[in-house]
Amino acid sequence: MRIALTFDEYVELKQEPRLKGVGFLKSEPGKSPVFEPLPEDDEPAESWMFPMTTAQAANHLRSRGYDCKPQMLELLVENGVVRPSQPDAWMRADVDLAADYFEDAEIFTPYAAMCQTLGCGYADFLRALCAAAERESQKYGRRIPADDQYFVMHRVPPRDDRPAVISFTLCEDIRERLERGQEV
Repeated sequence: MRIALTFDEYVELKQEPRLKGVGFLKSEPGKSPVFEPLPEDDEPAESWMFPMTTAQAANHLRSRGYDCKPQMLELLVENGVVRPSQPDAWMRADVDLAADYFEDAEIFTPYAAMCQTLGCGYADFLRALCAAAERESQKYGRRIPADDQYFVMHRVPPRDDRPAVISFTLCEDIRERLERGQEV
């Protein structure tokens, strides 16, 4: 079972309506980085995300659940694990090769490592958290952040060949504040 996000899971989660306003820094050699929101059309993700600089690729891999720094990617290039076609220009295939390396080596961020321990994928955790935030936002008529600090996580342990099932309920103190009309 893959623990961290695949590229397709990353795109799926970022294009959810509840995650609008999310974007990325796009930079080209010799120019200042510019914030670009994720597109709202059906344009393939590769066309607006790639190529990435080494720093962007490291940040992207980190957001997918890999504990990655630019120096680690540079080391993968030095060791021949990944061979970008141009210096500091990472295409999707290059990023995915690095992701496969980190997945096999189990180099995860703390949240992805937690998911590994719990027996689920990082995507399962994020989907459940976003669904809980959306559900509670609708219930209380105000935005509840998709932040695990507002929720209690529940887990049904993995059985046979099925991964664990993760769900979230609102923390009691947060629920009480919302019922009193206070900000959270």
